[in-house]
Amino acid sequence: MGMVRRWSSEEDETLRELARAGKNALEISNALTRSPSAVRRRAEVLSVLIIAKAYRARPSHVATHLERVAIDAIGSSRPFPAGVGPSTIAGMIEKGWIVADGTTGRKYRVTDVGVEAVRRKIPSGG
Repeated sequence: MGMVRRWSSEEDETLRELARAGKNALEISNALTRSPSAVRRRAEVLSVLIIAKAYRARPSHVATHLERVAIDAIGSSRPFPAGVGPSTIAGMIEKGWIVADGTTGRKYRVTDVGVEAVRRKIPSGG
C-alpha cells in the first residue's frame, strides 16, 4: 500500500464548497487530485453530503426501477417488494401514476399515466 496523504484544512474546505455546489465525488476528486473513494470517505468523516452519481437525473415522467416493480406488484395484486417504501408510493401518487382504490379491495390502482410511465424507455446514462 502506498503512502497516505493527509487531508489539509484547505482541502476539507474545498470539499465542503464543491459539495454545497452540487458536485459529485468524481468531480470533487478531479479538483482535489484525490480518488473518488477517498473523497467519499473524507466526506463521511466530515459529515458532508455529496451527490451519489455523476449521471444525469432521470426525467420525472420515466419510472425508476422501484416504481416499475411497485406498479407491476399493484397490477398483479402482489405485495410490494423490498425497497418499495412510503416515499416511493408517495412519489407515484404525486405524479398521478397510482391512486387510492377502495372499490376493489386493493389499496392502490395504477392509472393510465402510470402505465405510460412504465412503457417509456429508460434513458441511457451519458
